[in-house]
Amino acid sequence: MKKIIGWFLLIAGLVIIFWVIYSSYQIFTAKTEAPEIFKVTKTEVSQQQAGGGLSPEEAMQKTIESKLGEIIPEDFLPRLFNLIAWSILAIILFFGGCKISEIGIKLIKQENDTGN
Repeated sequence: MKKIIGWFLLIAGLVIIFWVIYSSYQIFTAKTEAPEIFKVTKTEVSQQQAGGGLSPEEAMQKTIESKLGEIIPEDFLPRLFNLIAWSILAIILFFGGCKISEIGIKLIKQENDTGN
């Protein structure tokens, strides 16, 4: 019975490992998007809501935002954080698959040692 469970765990661990590798390959070659955990919603404040004119601080902030938007795309940071989050999750799943396979191998070896 331990041998059957061992083989099941070995195969399940390998499936997890290969799924993580395949999914990571798909994400990092831009064939699919990373899971969207971080989102940025853009809110616009019209000049009427701000009280008509802009104060010097608001005008400076608006200028800095527009110049920064020319250098760095708007969706850069959320995409970067989503890739980092996926990488962390992939590492956890990969090592979890390794441990599951390791347990399966130990059960198979244990059954073979006691069965022979």
